[in-house]
Amino acid sequence: MSPAATIDNDEARAAVLQSANAVFYARGIAGVGMADIRDDSGVSLRRLYSLYPSKRELVAAWLTDRHTTWMEWFTSSVDRRSTAGEEPLLAAFDAIAEWADSPGYRGCAFVNSAAETVEIDDTHRRIIAAHKESLLAYLTSLARDGGYAEPERLGRMIGVLLDGGMVEAAVLRSCEPIVAARDAAAVLIEASQ
Repeated sequence: MSPAATIDNDEARAAVLQSANAVFYARGIAGVGMADIRDDSGVSLRRLYSLYPSKRELVAAWLTDRHTTWMEWFTSSVDRRSTAGEEPLLAAFDAIAEWADSPGYRGCAFVNSAAETVEIDDTHRRIIAAHKESLLAYLTSLARDGGYAEPERLGRMIGVLLDGGMVEAAVLRSCEPIVAARDAAAVLIEASQ
């Protein structure tokens, strides 16, 4: 009997989502089948399908889980840097640069998923859009807390720069686009004071 056969559904679900996160992020949604998740998680295919009756349901659960864990990481990383005295909106770029410099970086999982037009559906698109709106709301709150003029506009501009930096960093395999985006953000922040 495999170790995964003795765990409860919550533990099996956590193992599946952890595997989905690693495998979908590394290989893309289209490049992964349910058998790949089974192999990586150790959860039997039968149990996997009892937890997630289709790959589409698993992708939706993964995107939802990824949103929660990524936003927790991102906000705590920005908070840690801003507590140390860094401007919070600029700290956002430094957090992303640190992530982009780590092994296996492939850019934003949500942007990557949105590009997989055959594999995703409207449910997935809503989760992706909600993630981006949540990120923009957080950036806007940082702009508002900083007392900047037009915080909604500044938050949206910072969001576009962050997304662009993440995408180019993945394509070029370099943190330079994030540095350039940070420099552009510093100009916008200065103009918003």
